[in-house]
Amino acid sequence: MLTKSNKPIRLLPIYGSKEYDAVKKDTVYHTVLDFKLTDQMNHIVTLDTFKHKIFVANFFYATCPGICKKMNMELERATKSFAGNPFIKFVSYTVDPIRDTVAVLANYAKLHDAVPYQWYFLTGDKKEIYNLALKSYFAAVDDSAGNNFVHTQNMALVDTAGHLRGFYSGTDSADVDRMIVDINLLLKEEGLLKK
Repeated sequence: MLTKSNKPIRLLPIYGSKEYDAVKKDTVYHTVLDFKLTDQMNHIVTLDTFKHKIFVANFFYATCPGICKKMNMELERATKSFAGNPFIKFVSYTVDPIRDTVAVLANYAKLHDAVPYQWYFLTGDKKEIYNLALKSYFAAVDDSAGNNFVHTQNMALVDTAGHLRGFYSGTDSADVDRMIVDINLLLKEEGLLKK
């Protein structure tokens, strides 16, 4: 892909499984699974909410005393880098949906100066959220120890087609800086840069 000045744009890789579709005569890549959850404003959110958008997804819980605090402080910094850009969204899934009610997430969003409709904090069915973490975003490994708890600092960058385009450690400032650069690269690749 070339820019208007005929300089090549560095393309981000596409992660996950891929297979050749003989009917489409093209390679089909892994895409994020659909979901139906509730955000901090008590609105239903599905994958369709992010149609034609680039987004970053992470998993946390509001009472986490460790990595979640650091990760969401870094994510807060990243959201400010894209303030007002309608093509960039941030999605934080709670892994403790029983305690992280809509009201708890609304307070947590305020704590992080989350702009409504830019940074979503989602709660809902625990099984659905864990399935997303394990099989959709590859944000955590399967819990064979039987703790039945997903806890990770990993964040995933998703393009407008639902493909995974990058993984980052949310507790590492340098890695979050790399994510911000990659989001800008993806905006160029997708032709979504603001004029």
